[in-house]
Order: sequence, then C-alpha cells, then structure tokens
Amino acid sequence: MNGNIKKVSWFGIVLIVLGLFMLLDRFDLIQFHFSSVFWPLMILLGIMAVARGFNQNRRGKIFWGTTLFLYSLFFLLKSIDYFEIYGQTIFPATFIIFGIAFFMLYINNLKDWPFLIPTILLTGIGAAFLLSEYGYIYRWDVIDAVRIYWPVILILTGVGLLFRRYNTQANEAVQKNDPNVGNQPK
Repeated sequence: MNGNIKKVSWFGIVLIVLGLFMLLDRFDLIQFHFSSVFWPLMILLGIMAVARGFNQNRRGKIFWGTTLFLYSLFFLLKSIDYFEIYGQTIFPATFIIFGIAFFMLYINNLKDWPFLIPTILLTGIGAAFLLSEYGYIYRWDVIDAVRIYWPVILILTGVGLLFRRYNTQANEAVQKNDPNVGNQPK
C-alpha cells in the first residue's frame, strides 16, 4: 500500500507559495519583502544540505551546503542593514566562505588534514582583503603580498595532495593486511 503514495515536490510547493506572496504584494494586498523570506529559506536549505552531507558522508553536499548557507547569511545581513557591509566585501567574503567550506570538509573526516591547507590560505587571504576593505591594512600591501607569494599556494597544495595520496595508500594497505580493521564493534 505504501508503494502507491506519491512523493510531494516540496520545491514546487515553495515556488507556488512564494509566487502567491509576491503576486499579492504586487497588488498591495500584503507587505512582502523578498529578501526577508528568500535568504532565510536559502540558509535553511544550506543547513539541511550540510546535515545530509554529514549524515551520508558526502563531501559535495557538505561543501556546497556550507557555501549556500554562508552566502545566504552574508546577503541576509547585507539586506537587513544591521551591520555596515560595503559593496566590495563580496570579494573577501568569497575567500572566507570557501575557506570555511574546506574546513567543514576537514571536520567531516579529521584524517583529511590536507583540507586545512586551502582553509588556512583562503581564509587568510580573505581576512587580509577584508581588513584592507575596512581600512586596517593598505590594499596595495595585500595585493603585493598575494602577487609575490602566490606560488606558495601551489607548493602547499601540491604537498597536501601528495600527503593525502600517501595517507590513502597507507590506509588501504593496513586494511588489506588486517581484515578486522573495518569490522570493530562500536
């Protein structure tokens, strides 16, 4: 009997309700501000994607869910004018958001420490650009530092990839030699 139950498209229902509210706002029947509903909805979708990603151990959902959550939070804070957010802060915020997304991948599996390399690099670059945006550091000093030292990013990324591959191969060798490694009671 459960096989006959059709799944409801929640996304379709959300689109219908959102469209109705926007249409009623156009006819001045209700006051509806798109940003006050859209960004919290996107925040909720991001949280749900991250939770599913952790539950199913899927890196893509964790990474993109975190990105959706943080971008939505950024635009929500910008739309409510609670914090003073300049127009050019999207550039440093992007670095910080992707850095935090990589950190969430590290949190998912603490053995994947190579994810800390892009976390530190992206968050550091984003923080430096954010500090220059608010006038604490000269912008050209940050640009010169990035221009001079960007090959260090390539070197550290390559080292992280090598160590990640080495760790993966070492873990596979241990699992092949000891059949009880994955079968321990919890």
